[in-house]
Amino acid sequence: MSSISVDALNILAYLSSKGKGRAWVYANCKKGSVLPDELSDRRDEISSILESNRSGFDGIITFYDSTFPKIRAHVSAGDYPLCFFYRGDVSLLNTKKIAVIGTRNATHEIQVREEKLVDALVEKRMTIVSGLANGCDSIAHSRCVEKGGKTIAILPSPVWRVIPDSKIALAEDIVRSGGLLLSEYYTVAGKTELTPRYVRRDHLQAMLSDGVVLAASREDGGSRFAVNYALENDVDCVAIYDEATDAHDPLFALNRMVVKKRGEAGVVGAGDVNNSVDRFLERCFKPKNLFDF
Repeated sequence: MSSISVDALNILAYLSSKGKGRAWVYANCKKGSVLPDELSDRRDEISSILESNRSGFDGIITFYDSTFPKIRAHVSAGDYPLCFFYRGDVSLLNTKKIAVIGTRNATHEIQVREEKLVDALVEKRMTIVSGLANGCDSIAHSRCVEKGGKTIAILPSPVWRVIPDSKIALAEDIVRSGGLLLSEYYTVAGKTELTPRYVRRDHLQAMLSDGVVLAASREDGGSRFAVNYALENDVDCVAIYDEATDAHDPLFALNRMVVKKRGEAGVVGAGDVNNSVDRFLERCFKPKNLFDF
């Protein structure tokens, strides 16, 4: 179990103070710097919270660390993550990662199609990223574990306080199988704070991945936050789609939007799953400039 570094505590103290967003902290909080006296009490409070939950996480990784994930998305400094709590194999952050996301209300047919897609990605040794929500997220994690792959669950809560409660057992399976739980948070969110955390979790799914696959979603579903983030920030995004069966299905409305914007390049999993996955991955891993502080 690694120690909690002073640098990590300094970052967290700055982020908890008024007017100190991610861009400001990156520009002004340097490795080994001394925290202002007015924030020392806040740092001590954070340290106390973390020590009281020390058995619930394996460590903290900050943007100072050489092992911090390289981000291929074209993100702004105000979006760039600075600090993650983790439980499990943190080295997965620097593997080839594909986010698989979708509706919480997955039908059996959606599950069957998504599992075939996950099987193909695991066969290609992709790490599967998702959000541990009900439905498509859980299908992605569970199928990956079942097939012997590695998966990362990004949480809107501390890694030691998994939500929803119904996914605690799955979270344990992920860690036990060599996967990773990841979060920016060390406090449990109140009602007003939880929704922004879910949006941020969805942004991180796209930001930390080399590509995004949408299994199925209504147009106004939560998956739109990850999908739109990917499309706007140069992360390859595709959707499972078959015109013959999905053209009028409301659970594929967001998929249709992806296909409309991206054309044939936006379709994966139709017909020969392995070939469509191969084409998708070839695009995902074409060399491009990394947004890497």
